[in-house]
Amino acid sequence: MSTLDSGGPPMKRFLFIILSILIFSLPARVALCSDQRGFPPVSGKAGEKSTTATIGVILPLSGKYAAYGNRVLDAILMAAAVWDRTNHSRLTLQIRDSESRSETLYGLVQELADREKVILILGPLGEGTEAARLAREKKVPILVFTQQEGIGGENGYVLRDSLTIRQQIQALADHAVTRKGLRRFAMLHPGDHSGREAAMLFREEVTRRGGRILRERTYGRRQADFADEIRSLTGVKGIPGKVIVEPEGTIEIKGSAAVDFEALFLPDSLGPALLTASQLADLQIGGVQMMGLSSWNHPARLRTGGNVLEGAVFTDMFCTNDPSRAVHNFIERYYAATGREPGSLEAMAFDGTNLAVRIILDEKPGSREELRRMILENRDFRGVAGRLEFAPDGESRRSAVILRITQGQIVPVRE
Repeated sequence: MSTLDSGGPPMKRFLFIILSILIFSLPARVALCSDQRGFPPVSGKAGEKSTTATIGVILPLSGKYAAYGNRVLDAILMAAAVWDRTNHSRLTLQIRDSESRSETLYGLVQELADREKVILILGPLGEGTEAARLAREKKVPILVFTQQEGIGGENGYVLRDSLTIRQQIQALADHAVTRKGLRRFAMLHPGDHSGREAAMLFREEVTRRGGRILRERTYGRRQADFADEIRSLTGVKGIPGKVIVEPEGTIEIKGSAAVDFEALFLPDSLGPALLTASQLADLQIGGVQMMGLSSWNHPARLRTGGNVLEGAVFTDMFCTNDPSRAVHNFIERYYAATGREPGSLEAMAFDGTNLAVRIILDEKPGSREELRRMILENRDFRGVAGRLEFAPDGESRRSAVILRITQGQIVPVRE
């Protein structure tokens, strides 16, 4: 039987009540097809002595990042509910709200590690340097959901899980250069730190494989029109054949639609990608392979407005159109429980929780150190977002999937 404790003031108590209703309703829903889960098999047997374990959860459940934190929490609760019901265990989830403030993380980790004596902490989401540092000192395993590389250290108590920008770009460059034979690339990206870092990594990976970056242009994060940047990038001055009537007479712009690059890399969200594709179409520039990252993975938005990105490719770890039974069952049950379709964030949290809880309930580690060792030694877990294992330093080894936009749908590319 699972129990929840949210701790904290009355408002958090209200949150605890809502979460309690959710977690106790989830097992009944997911158990309807438990024999068809497609997830790693459970080993709990009738009459077997139950396992007692306390797991801490730190997520932004209020504030700026609450929407993301609550999506991750839903996935954690769902994974815990599946195992709890099947293994006749007693799992206690100690849930804490970081309030979307990094300064709260140190105190929350300290509370969970020292007062609640948790065997594992799930979270935080995003920035996790302070939480990771204290967890490392306290020697409590912590699974941080972040793309931030290098927060682990040598002892492996900090487990970092997410598909990093570097991993995505390596997969994208491998697909474009090695498999598709593309050699000439252009880049259009934000001029801030993250945009320049992605561009630098893409240049490195493409060059390493024998490709070349012919053009590169930047834009401001809040910029709403890329027409000037695209004209500069492509060398096309106007829309071919467009006629403009001015006071001094009629002018026909004879812009050339030929460009010297084969693919355009745009490491930004879906909005700028749609805008860029639309403006390329206005200039009658075709035959350019558009390429992006996991931030393009918005199925609902692409279903209604993704025609301009037809044929574009990007990377992620999870695709709702994956034909596997495990993915189908996960999506079906998650939707039944929450009324929403899960994305990569939920799949990642579900897999991480699933792996940790499976080890806790099946292998019954007697200490935090033993749990850490068992997680690092795991080599046979395959979840809804693919294979998941950790290097000795706690860095996750995730496999990026190449996805293509086809008729408004996101489909995995089989290579």
